[in-house]
Amino acid sequence: MKRILAVALCLLMLLGVFASCGGNKPQQPGPEGTTDGADTSVSTDPPVTTEYPVMPENAKYDGYEFLALVAKYRSNTMNDFSVENENFAVVNEAIFKRNEKIAELFDCSIDFVEVVGSAFGNGPSFQKVRADYTASQSSYDVCAVSTYDAPQLAVNQYIIDLEEIPFIDLTRNWWDQQANNDLCVAGRMYYSTGDISISDNLATHCILFSKPLAEENNITDLYQLVSEKKWTYDRFAEYARGVSKDLNGDDLIDVNDRYGLLCWNDGFQASIAGIKGRICTVNEDGLIENTMYSERNAAMADKICELFFNSSVSFNHANNKIDTVSASLADYFSEGHGLFYMTMFSAVPALRDLTDFGILPYPLYDEEQESYGSYMGSTYSVMYCVENFVEDLERTGAFMEMLAYQSKIYVTPAYYEQTLKGRDVKDEESIVSLDIIFANRTFDVGILYKIGSYTGELTNMIKAGTNNFTRIYETKRRAAQVMIDQINKNFQK
Repeated sequence: MKRILAVALCLLMLLGVFASCGGNKPQQPGPEGTTDGADTSVSTDPPVTTEYPVMPENAKYDGYEFLALVAKYRSNTMNDFSVENENFAVVNEAIFKRNEKIAELFDCSIDFVEVVGSAFGNGPSFQKVRADYTASQSSYDVCAVSTYDAPQLAVNQYIIDLEEIPFIDLTRNWWDQQANNDLCVAGRMYYSTGDISISDNLATHCILFSKPLAEENNITDLYQLVSEKKWTYDRFAEYARGVSKDLNGDDLIDVNDRYGLLCWNDGFQASIAGIKGRICTVNEDGLIENTMYSERNAAMADKICELFFNSSVSFNHANNKIDTVSASLADYFSEGHGLFYMTMFSAVPALRDLTDFGILPYPLYDEEQESYGSYMGSTYSVMYCVENFVEDLERTGAFMEMLAYQSKIYVTPAYYEQTLKGRDVKDEESIVSLDIIFANRTFDVGILYKIGSYTGELTNMIKAGTNNFTRIYETKRRAAQVMIDQINKNFQK
């Protein structure tokens, strides 16, 4: 029955009556169900749900071992199944309790296999799943694959449309509804995320600011600007330019001095996402289209490059070596070398005892922009999917849905409330920023599918220090359209 409904839904979607993509897209609720990025009166109570997933009757699996494939960018990257994640004791305990609860409910056990390494569409997790497909077998009940690997697995149909799997209901609030909106192509949803994962939260971008440097430079209105939706890129750049300082008196601004901005190449994509710009978008017909170029995006590229390429204001860690006592850009920030620091939430735990900082969303394009935007780093996150030849789809679907639900009950509060808000964040105002950031996160299919090689070209542009945004768009436009047409065609089959 589930398969029949899924097929009918897909047909409706292809006719333009879209339930999970296209049409009027709802805003993504944050970890606490918030929807308005400008709301400063957001509740900080732990997330509560009265819903419960639909499960098979008498779902007992006689000691069956559910095995997960887990991709990790580095050995110390978060594993959503492990109880030994460094520096995340409370989350580890929650993962243990979640696993224990599922084991009790289903009379089963849970284990995982890790694969470690960088992944840009052909990484270790892609290789594992493709090998299973070639052998017409499935080694894993659920796969947490690299976010860049997931689209390539989908295009090649090495994984199953989640809508076709019994008991998985992506409309429930433990799944990321913005992911449903942004990643559903031609009515098909092969991979997703939500409460099931912490990795995507840690890979979400934010801007930290040094409170001592802000106070020293009489910058006292940052949180107010955010709450009043006056936190624009122009204001951000103005403050960054005003605090750079030659500390050692050699008439140069270099690694020994102070910068307005500490950044890295991904800050370009994050800044574009901050103004709701995207390389590609799933349109109202449910198909991918190229949306990289617009006057607004081009103007924003000018603003970003003007700031990033000013070597007396911005320090790009990808292009510069820190040869002081600092071991990382985070250390460099903690030592007072920058007012603003573009980073991800994975950097926050290490800083909590080193310096006094606040958290801000990425700036708006201007005060007319309706809501903030935020960006998840695909290199460092995972998406959840299911292999094609899984032995028992009903059992797998029940497990994956229960995993997502129990993660909402146990793991999300442990990370978002107890660890991020309760341990790592320094002030109440930053908590408002957290809600804004996570409530307004979007997913760019142009980046995930590497359309036209735009992402790599833009990264190289930042490395080279030359603004070629319009030329890159035009040069790659035809190749990008060929890719888009092929992907749309594959998904429409």
